[in-house]
Amino acid sequence: MPKREPTKRKIALVVALAALVILSLFFVTAGNVFVSGKTPLWVYHTSGTINSILMSDNGSLIAVGVGFTLNSGAVLLFDRGGNLLWEHQTDRIIGEVSISENGSRIEANGYQLLPGPAGAYANAEAYAFDSNGDLVWNRTAGLTWSATMSADGSKIAVVGPDSVALLTWEGRVLWNYSAPGGSPVPVGSSAVIVSQNGSRVVFGTNEISMLGSTGNSIWTYGGLFLVSGGDVALAPDESLVAVGNSTTGVNGNVLLLTGQGSLLWEHHVDSAVLSAALLPNDSSVGYVTNWNALFYNRGGTLLANYTTDGQAQLLPTAGGLFLLGGGGGSGLVLFNSVGRLLWSYPLNSVQTEAVSSDGAFAAGSSGLVGQGGQGHPSTLYFFSTTGNGSFLQGLEDGLMNYSQSPFFILFGIGTGITIAALFAALAVMFLRASRSSQRAF
Repeated sequence: MPKREPTKRKIALVVALAALVILSLFFVTAGNVFVSGKTPLWVYHTSGTINSILMSDNGSLIAVGVGFTLNSGAVLLFDRGGNLLWEHQTDRIIGEVSISENGSRIEANGYQLLPGPAGAYANAEAYAFDSNGDLVWNRTAGLTWSATMSADGSKIAVVGPDSVALLTWEGRVLWNYSAPGGSPVPVGSSAVIVSQNGSRVVFGTNEISMLGSTGNSIWTYGGLFLVSGGDVALAPDESLVAVGNSTTGVNGNVLLLTGQGSLLWEHHVDSAVLSAALLPNDSSVGYVTNWNALFYNRGGTLLANYTTDGQAQLLPTAGGLFLLGGGGGSGLVLFNSVGRLLWSYPLNSVQTEAVSSDGAFAAGSSGLVGQGGQGHPSTLYFFSTTGNGSFLQGLEDGLMNYSQSPFFILFGIGTGITIAALFAALAVMFLRASRSSQRAF
């Protein structure tokens, strides 16, 4: 009777090699998901699409706007530990949220989508909540993503089809301003920014106007085309206004204006401009294009040029930092005032993000975006940019993030080929062993 130990050893060797190949494919495509230095402190999964995130000044409270269906959504408030403090269900998709610096006041914008293939936006509504989640007031608005609140929570600007109204926190209208000529405001391309204490409002589309405390136009700068409301940024002390102007998808300009509406400088870029951000000490200004994040000093000198990966939004912090994310891009990136990378986290399909005033905490949402900001589940991630997160949470997050990436497909294909090769090798070995046994008899 021939000895069969060598055949068993060969089988064990083939199985071990196949396992090694599969493990290697995993690490090559997934990277190191066991790193705990950049793991989230916590995550929150929702069946709806997360459209907006905003933090209180120190990152202790996080407001989130979600869309579930064509006519349902919610506003959620979390503490820094990931505890859901309250959830207010609405009969509208929540497109954007604002939260005051101390977290005591929350503003949200809601809208509905009409049934049918066009999916037209309709029935916009602005909401004001206190820190307990109680509705203070709600008001019909003219446009989607149509309201924003001052950082101190004292004033709220609500946009109409061709106008903007400034309200007190209690909902009392202080003034109304109509755009020159009554020109309609295109959905998604209007800029409305309220200064830190609500004394100034920047509003416009093809031209921007600085509005005073009574709704009077202090100055107007024309000849612009804004891709989104994020194309305009106002310094906290109202001394500078940054503007991104887009003529076409491959032709744009980045501008810096004084608080009195005078042009300081203008640079051409070979792209549309998606976002603008100003640091509070006026030390630097950042812009996001289709391809790059550009950082300039006040004099217009380019400090840094960072190649983006689909991100479309740049947020400033009071501590002199910038957070890059959003736009369905791959990851969150934190920069210092001169555009040097300080921290980053790879995250698939980042739709929106938020950062604390000192840059110590960051948040981002990941997931597919359905029609009009609803229809797909998404995940909220909360990070410390200066310390470690949870190892187990990081492992879970890394595996989930990996499973949603295109590399997972490569891993699956490679694993399938390896397993098929394994069975083929085993079949050949068993066939040879069977023939050897027959010859022995």
